[in-house]
Amino acid sequence: MTYLTKHPKKTAQEIQDDIFRAMSADRKLEVGAQLWRLAKALVGDKIDYGKLRSAAAARSDR
Repeated sequence: MTYLTKHPKKTAQEIQDDIFRAMSADRKLEVGAQLWRLAKALVGDKIDYGKLRSAAAARSDR
């Protein structure tokens, strides 16, 4: 029996929340790092790490 058949009235966000709530902090960091690497692989040419920000914008972040 799958999760959805046990809880058919939950939204996708509620299911995701349940999954992440059950994860350890280390596992959440690992998943986040994997998702970042996937995004970098898919659109790496569009990720600029904020290098093109103006000096004023960089100072306001502090």
